[in-house]
Amino acid sequence: MSQLKIYKELDLTSSSCAGPIGELSGVLEEIKEGEAVKVILGDEATKKDIEAFVKKKGYKIVQSTQDGKNFVLLITR
Repeated sequence: MSQLKIYKELDLTSSSCAGPIGELSGVLEEIKEGEAVKVILGDEATKKDIEAFVKKKGYKIVQSTQDGKNFVLLITR
């Protein structure tokens, strides 16, 4: 994990429901081995949706932190 390159950072704090998954889906398809997408989410329900989506699609959450009221996930292949 130490050599992961952040491919893109998505601030999805202003969207909920299917919005974040739609935005994230396209970006995840673009990442290569050794790259990660940093996702910032505004609520726990959206975080749970993203976690389920990521697992279902075969990606990995390598880091999950909370920054104030926001959740920050690092997702990789």
